[in-house]
Amino acid sequence: MPWYVDDSSVPLIKKKKIKGNVKYVITAFDIWIDLQERFDKENTPRAYELRGTITTIRQEAMIVSMYYTKLRSVSDEIQSITQLPMWQGCKCDISKDFTKLRDKERFYEFLTGLNDDFNTFKTQILSIDLLPTLGAAYHLVSQDEQERLIGTARHTT
Repeated sequence: MPWYVDDSSVPLIKKKKIKGNVKYVITAFDIWIDLQERFDKENTPRAYELRGTITTIRQEAMIVSMYYTKLRSVSDEIQSITQLPMWQGCKCDISKDFTKLRDKERFYEFLTGLNDDFNTFKTQILSIDLLPTLGAAYHLVSQDEQERLIGTARHTT
């Protein structure tokens, strides 16, 4: 969690209530600890619901961009309510490792939900030693889809 609080989206009434609750605390550190204990909570029921949702999202009749947007929306919400752990002062790359792991999971979720039309593409992309990012994979699949649509349009005219 960052060491600062971005309160630009907090209504003025709420700000006054929070300030009133901490105005007698002696140090900024104590205020921070108090606020962190109150507001730095994971919404476990919502996280559970979203994890279930993300496992059922499939492309089906959607075009790739609609499928990607739907999947990304749920994934972004999961990320917003389940923050990665942060170790302040740590000189190791563990936070980066957690981020890479989360990004790889998103990549796998995207490929898993694609229609069977993309099985050859999935096999090819998974055989690469250095997997592309989710964004790059989406771009490649989207291009493949566009080429198919162009080919289908040529055959029907």
